[in-house]
Amino acid sequence: MPLKRDYLTIGEVVDQLKERYPDLSISKIRYYEEEKLIKPERTAGGYRKFRKEDIDRLDLALRLQKEKYLPLDVIRQNLDMLDMGQVTSYVRQISKDVESISINGDDEPIPTEKAISSIGIAPETARMLENFGIVQPVRTPGGKCYTSGDIKIMVAAREMSKYGIEPRHLRMYLTHAEKEAALFQQILYPITRQKSDDKNVRVKEELENLNDLADQLRELLLKKKIKNLLQV
Repeated sequence: MPLKRDYLTIGEVVDQLKERYPDLSISKIRYYEEEKLIKPERTAGGYRKFRKEDIDRLDLALRLQKEKYLPLDVIRQNLDMLDMGQVTSYVRQISKDVESISINGDDEPIPTEKAISSIGIAPETARMLENFGIVQPVRTPGGKCYTSGDIKIMVAAREMSKYGIEPRHLRMYLTHAEKEAALFQQILYPITRQKSDDKNVRVKEELENLNDLADQLRELLLKKKIKNLLQV
């Protein structure tokens, strides 16, 4: 009895997705591979091996093109972000279940050049964010890298720059975060000193509650101030 394969051939992938994408063809999948949107493995004979994560990635790329009319370079950027654990607004909008998407969920540092090119931020902007202390790259044996947290910050900075908000303006958010972190540390410190086995779980739960309350209060205060300033 032949062994059951854990992958599909390119022709089988077309057959599986044809109903949703009538214009899908083998040549189109090959083109997506040439454009580095998908990266299937190869057998010893050179045939493509499409595993579940490859098919999910192809399906996502096809949906981004079909439903959001995105050009291939923008689709590739969204997929690169996903590889680094970042779910973009486009992906979130078309995905009913983000958790089902295969992403790199760990916090493995990403080389700075790869991160900058993937999120579409200028190297000069990244340097300014570093100079103002907004992001702090880490040194690894492979060179300077950004954590997933810093990458998220840079994505937010990129979007805010569309409104004329520069890295220097973001210092007020850093100052506020530092003060808020110090306050939360004082509140949670007694729990960290306890000898109970579940203290780490309790700290995490309490921190999540504090963050939720702080976000609500921050949003309410900001809306109130803006309403008063704009008189709307």
